[in-house]
Parts: sequence; structure tokens; C-alpha cells
Amino acid sequence: MLNPLILLAILVAMPNSTAYQQVNPLINNYGVYTYPINYAVIYNHVIGSGTYMMTIAPGTYYSVSIYGPGPLGLYLTSNTNVLTLILNSQGLNELKTGATVKPLFTYYGQVLNATIELPSGEYYIVVINNGSSTAQVMLVTTRGYPTPIVNAPIGIVDYGLMPSQVGYIPYSYTTSEFLGEARILSANVQPITNCSSLPPGSFSLQLNAVLEMVINNQTQYYWVQNVLIIDPTYDLMAPLVNVWNMSSTNLTMNPLFIIGHGSVMNNEVYAYMGNWTPYEPPLMINLTIITNRTVNGFPEVLIGYSMDGVNTPVDNVTFLMSPSWGPYLVVNGSEYSPSGYLIDVEFVIGGPGCGAMVRANGLNATLSLYYKGPGGELLPVPSAWSLGSDTGETIANARAYAVSPGTVGITVGGEYLGPLSNANYLAFLILSNYLFNNQSMTTVEIPLPINSRVILTTQHSVYLGNNTLLRLAGFTVNNMYINSTELGLTMNQSYIVNYLWVRYYRLDIIDEANILTNLSGWYNEDSIVNITVPYTIIYFSNNTRLIFTGFTTNATHYVITNNTLILLMDRPVMAIINWIREYNASLILYTANGSYIGTKNLGWIKYGEEITNVSINGFIYGLRSPLVISGANNTAVLNAEYMELSIRDSLGLPEPFTQVIIKCGDQELRSVTNSYGVTQELLIPISVMCIAEAPQIGYYSIALILAVILTMVLTAVRLMRRH
Repeated sequence: MLNPLILLAILVAMPNSTAYQQVNPLINNYGVYTYPINYAVIYNHVIGSGTYMMTIAPGTYYSVSIYGPGPLGLYLTSNTNVLTLILNSQGLNELKTGATVKPLFTYYGQVLNATIELPSGEYYIVVINNGSSTAQVMLVTTRGYPTPIVNAPIGIVDYGLMPSQVGYIPYSYTTSEFLGEARILSANVQPITNCSSLPPGSFSLQLNAVLEMVINNQTQYYWVQNVLIIDPTYDLMAPLVNVWNMSSTNLTMNPLFIIGHGSVMNNEVYAYMGNWTPYEPPLMINLTIITNRTVNGFPEVLIGYSMDGVNTPVDNVTFLMSPSWGPYLVVNGSEYSPSGYLIDVEFVIGGPGCGAMVRANGLNATLSLYYKGPGGELLPVPSAWSLGSDTGETIANARAYAVSPGTVGITVGGEYLGPLSNANYLAFLILSNYLFNNQSMTTVEIPLPINSRVILTTQHSVYLGNNTLLRLAGFTVNNMYINSTELGLTMNQSYIVNYLWVRYYRLDIIDEANILTNLSGWYNEDSIVNITVPYTIIYFSNNTRLIFTGFTTNATHYVITNNTLILLMDRPVMAIINWIREYNASLILYTANGSYIGTKNLGWIKYGEEITNVSINGFIYGLRSPLVISGANNTAVLNAEYMELSIRDSLGLPEPFTQVIIKCGDQELRSVTNSYGVTQELLIPISVMCIAEAPQIGYYSIALILAVILTMVLTAVRLMRRH
């Protein structure tokens, strides 16, 4: 039963075992490390020597160096039109800088078969892909020979590139020993290009490997060659040792720091050649390259061979340096050396030396290539190719074929140039989009024993934080889709497993009306969400309504049209539906001294709106304190009191039945006095001064004045009568 707490578990059972153990994908104990397929060096570098395999991306080019003088046989085939140029060093530099070039030779097309006469000097064959699709090109060169013949170092080569159903899987490993086992039953060759210092009809058997070490924080690479020159005419053989600088043109090989039976020539190469020795055909021989450190900590390379159970040391090349890492023999299919050489191991047959080419008239041989594994055992190289790249000597009319993992047979015939077989003890499990620590996507590569069994399991959803989660939509296994969250594999081959994650973001909708909150939830990345408000005014039974006023969102891409919001889910998004709450508000009013006034209906008022006054019968009264509307029913106190006003005229007499104007600031109240000169009860503001205006002489004063006048008249009349 799988542990439900393990989000992404990799469980492995060894062959013939039923017990599964969890594997840490970033740690392996097999000595072999793998890389993503797009790191494979075959996709950005030439493979081959004499005959070259090129995978040229659109808008890029590859170049191969060639030396004159003399004829050059040139053959090219491509799946698409390519431009082929022959340039000198200046022309290549001009091409790199984008300047106009003047090529020695130009061809545009898919098939080329030509002979070019080269002047003296170094030249470059440049193949340019100006098209829109990747060009697969085979380029054949025969230097010093006018007819192009397919030729290459033929044998068993490990480039650190394991072919699979979905491409070449790059891998790397380090070792302290390579062993090449040769069984040459018969061989008959003829020279096509000459090496005057060696017997005609001879050829070479070469075990060549890359030595790597770190000196003064700089990684140094060397091409170590354990070569056996074989003269089948006289059954003689001679050992040859070469050590070449592969780091950079700036690094010279100081003869004071590299010692052995040979010497450093021109600060470029260490060389040693042993004596010619007879052998008894058929030739059964093992070549070895071994690295370690001396008692003083200096790197050394032990080169030798064994035949008939007798080990014969050939040379011991010692570097008088103190490395911080290494020395190791290394294969790496994900990169090449700073000087542009592949980091591989080659056990091949070719010309005898001098970069010469021979033709096989008869050849029957078996070659096997082994490396020392982390446990000290000799293992077949993980994958075998038929042609070498870093070896300069080549052979034509020789064909390699797979015999078993790590072993090839060689016979005469048309060359096959490419991968032959994979090891029977190792398969690669490559996990793409593996979620490491539930946070970051990565690609992990796990070397596993062949026929082991693997279970991959994960939860359907993994929360990443920040309102983001991943949901597993299944796997692809070697480009085949599988709809499951658990996958079982038997490692009878290499597999590339791609976790198909769909990223989801959270959409949170804040809606006071609660009519769109059901749209809140998880949406897959880059989906489009349409949010439409169905009603712009919503009435409730408690004298309340909501009025839609728009949207607020943190979305980066959105469109708002009237009552519709359309947004892109490219991040966690919050959308707020903006409403204004209104109340059909009423006020229960009291005077400042607590007398009940009545209820005033205000109509629809926004929630939170501040009321500072009300209008009663057209007169605006201030509130004793501002009122914030928070509901439909409210209570307020006016800055006013009920009052009866007694109106007196200028004589101090009541003014009965008189219309009175009471001015309070810029407002007026009107009333009519009764027979006693008193107004009806009025609601008078107390926060401002109020002035009552009435006629200066009231009815009572007029009557009084008239009475006085009448009395005076009557009195005057009486006085006049007496006189």
C-alpha cells in the first residue's frame, strides 16, 4: 500500500524482487548521470571523422577543417537544400562576423559529388542551413584523394548518447579504466592515402579516451591514445602512445611537466612509439588505459596491452601537477571540450597513422569495450556506436554490426554509421516536469537496472501556495498518453515520462448580493471567465435595495462592458462586484426638549450617507447631531422646539388675527395670531435667531387710537357747545 503522504513517489523493485523501495530522484549509485534530451551533443555538434553526420538547425551552420594542398573528394547528401562553402581561415572569420565572404567553392542543393583542388593551407568546409526545417546531412571527405569514399574510424564508440524512441538520451560517467578487447581473425587492407613512415598495407587498432582533471580551478582535457599499429603482411605490431591537448589552443603542453617513455613535441602532443613485435595470428589482444595518482599525488596514465595472458606495460605518462579533481577518464554526451572535441571513448580500426585512410579488402574482427564501474567490475559501455569522431585515421569498405551489448563485429561492406546497441544491464528513466519538493519543476534522470520495475505515483492536486495549484492530467510515456495518477513500468528499455500538469489559479468573487459567488473557484491557466451581473437593481423586502455600480479586479487582462466582466486567468484573481446599498429611509423626529414631532420619509438614501438636516413643510431644520444612515428606520433630534409666540405691536398691545412672518436666518415661517395675539404652536429652530415680523399697529391699537380720537372729538364738541 502506497503512503498517501508521498506526493510524488518513485518506487523501484530490483529484478527478481517483490520489495519496492523509494528512490531519491536526485541521487543514484550507478555511476552514470543523465541529462535532458535537448542537451544531447548530437543536436549541436558534428559526429564523425572522414564522414560526418550533421543535424543543422535552421539559420545555423557547421564547419569541418581540411588541409591542402592536393585533391579533395567531397560528397554530401541532405534531406533539404543546404549551402556548402569552402573557406580559408579569413573567410570563416568573415562568415562569423556577418561580412561578405569569397569562397573557394560554392554549392547549393541536396546532393553533391565533386573533386576540389585545394591550395596549400588550412580550409573549412562549411554547411549552412538557410531553410526553415532541420537539415540532416552526411558529409564525406577524402583528403588527398579525388574520389569521395565513405570512410570513418570503425568499431565501437561510446558518445554518452543512448538512442531511445524519443531521441538521444545524453549521459555521462567517469571511470579509472577502459579496456578494449579485440579478436582480429583476418585483415587485408590497402592504402588510399599514404603514411610514408609506416608500412604499406598496415592499419591501426586504437583505444582512445578523454582524460579530465581540474588544475588551479581550470578543467583540463586530454585525448589519450593507446594505438597498436598492425602489419598483417608480416604479422608484426608496434605500440604507439599519444596524448593530445583537448582543452584549448591557449593551453600548451610543457615538456617539463609531462614525463614518460616518450616526449612532448612542439608543445602540442606527447608521443611514444615502441618496437615492432611479431604476433601469432589470429590476433587476440586487450588494450587498456588506466588512471590513478602516484604516491606524490601526481596524475598518471598507465597504457598497455595483454596477449595470451601476459600483461605488457607500454608507457606510464605522469603529469607533474596537483589536481583538485581527477584524474578520470570521462564520457559525456551533454557537452564537448572547450576546443570543440567530443568527450567520448573510441575502440576503432583505421589507417596506420598520419590521418591516413585505408580500404578493407578483407576483414573479420570482433571488438568489445568495457569500463570499470563504481563497484570495481568491468561493464560494457552503456551504448555502442559504429564510428569514431576524435580519431583521425579512417577505413573504407568496413562495416560494424552489433553482436551483443558492448561488442561489435566488423566485416567488409558498405559502412553503417550510427548507433548499434545499448547495454543489457542499464536503462534510463527520465522524468520531465517532475515536481520537486512540491515547488519547482525539474527534469530528473535515473539510471536503473534493466528489467527493474518502477511505480510512479502522485496526488491529483498539489497546492503550491499563493492561490495556485497543479492538477495532474496524466503522463506521456515515450510520447504515448496515459490518463492516470499512478504509473507502473518494467525497465526493459529507457523511458521518458512527462508529468502533464495543468496549472490552476483561484478566482475569488466578492459579491454583496451573493448572486455570483458561485463562480468563485479554480480555473485552469489562461482560461477566459465571463462574469455578468443579471440585475443592476435588486430590491429586498426590508425597504432595502442594491444598485450595481461596476467591477474592481486585480486581473492583468480584462474587458468591462456595461454589466459584464471578461477576464484572463493568468494569475490568482480577485473580482469585486461593486454595489451601493440604499434604504427607503424614514426618520422619527423629536424636538430638542423631547417632544415627538412625527415620522419623516426621506426616500432612497445610500448606506453610510450622513444626514445633517431635514425639511418639514418646506422648512429645513438642522439635526442636533449628524445621522449616518445604516438602516431603513432611524431616529433623530432636531435643533428646534415647539413654541407659541405672543405678538405685540408698537403700543405693546396684542395683534389679533394678524399674519406673522417669522424669519430664521434665510428661511421664513408664517402663522396667524388668534384673538389674543398668540400664534399657533410652531416648530422653531433654536440654533439660529428668529425674528417675528407683524404690522406696527395692530387692530387693538387702531381701536384704541380711534377711541382716543373719538373721545377727543366728543370732548371738543362739548366744550364748544358750552361757549
